[in-house]
Amino acid sequence: MKTILSVEDEKPLSEIICDELRESGYKVFAANSGKECFELLKTITPDLVILDIKLPDTSGLQILQEIRRKSKTLPIIMCSAYDSFKADYEVWSSKIADYIVKPIDLDDLKSKVKIILGE
Repeated sequence: MKTILSVEDEKPLSEIICDELRESGYKVFAANSGKECFELLKTITPDLVILDIKLPDTSGLQILQEIRRKSKTLPIIMCSAYDSFKADYEVWSSKIADYIVKPIDLDDLKSKVKIILGE
């Protein structure tokens, strides 16, 4: 079973994402802040990270950089309510697997997760 870490500060959205991915057969862990994300990464090795850019205690971009220091290949899907970051996607394309703009289309997310995880 593939493991996914979802980092999203909006708890209702986080719960929906986690529920949908669990129903699709994934083991899902949720973090609602950068601190929680880093704590979870000490104990789990996810196959994929879904990472919000705007978090209450840090930037998702800072988390991305920290993850990349430890793993160059861990797939990461960045997400944000701001599509202005999407213009930078091509600049980051070697560092992230995809970029999703909120509101999240859950069918699209699940499709991208399957493709990224090679299923």
